[in-house]
Amino acid sequence: MSKPLRMLDLIALLRAHRRALTAMEIAGRLGVSRRTVYRDIAGLQAMGVPIDGAAGIGFLLRPGFDLPPLNFSAEELEAIIVGLSLLPRTGDAALVSAAASVATKIEAVQPRRRGNVPLPAPGAGVVASGWHGLPDTRTEPALLRRAIREERRLAIAYRDAAGTLTQRSVLPVALIYYVDAVVLAGWCELRDGFRHFRLDRIEDCHLPGGGFAGRGAALRAEWRRLGGPDAPA
Repeated sequence: MSKPLRMLDLIALLRAHRRALTAMEIAGRLGVSRRTVYRDIAGLQAMGVPIDGAAGIGFLLRPGFDLPPLNFSAEELEAIIVGLSLLPRTGDAALVSAAASVATKIEAVQPRRRGNVPLPAPGAGVVASGWHGLPDTRTEPALLRRAIREERRLAIAYRDAAGTLTQRSVLPVALIYYVDAVVLAGWCELRDGFRHFRLDRIEDCHLPGGGFAGRGAALRAEWRRLGGPDAPA
């Protein structure tokens, strides 16, 4: 990840928390070293970003700081529109709802014209079919995405392709939207390794308590090293 994008992620991370975050917590969330965190924070402070704190105490973004609005090119807008239009294919109702909200916000803040070139509005010019052939599932993807975000352990009852039902304790790292299935990737504590679980085979799923705070980025990096979404299920 480039330094500018990493700094934007750092600002977004601090904005999302009301309490001070230590350099170790930030490093774990962003997948970088503490030295990089200290260097990026110093750079942001030099640019006038109101970050308070110090090493050993933690860092906090003072309220009221906002990034300037982004302006997109016509090609960038079309890419966003197509991406949002494809979300119904995931079968994730919460993401579809969020996509509609994003499209409305983009339409509200983007200028209608730049020079003599009209900018596309959401729903115009480029479209994508929302049809999908995903099997039905009783598992709510929003719960899995929350567990990934908050680095919380999942307890699932999983029936494999042979019909065998097992109880699993999983540290979730990614939710993968394939063409014909949605799959949860995570560290399975029963098998002591990364495993992939089709949502349509999860018969029960809940948050039993406990988590793996600060380990998510490292687990995700190792999962990607081993093949990530292309690894065998």
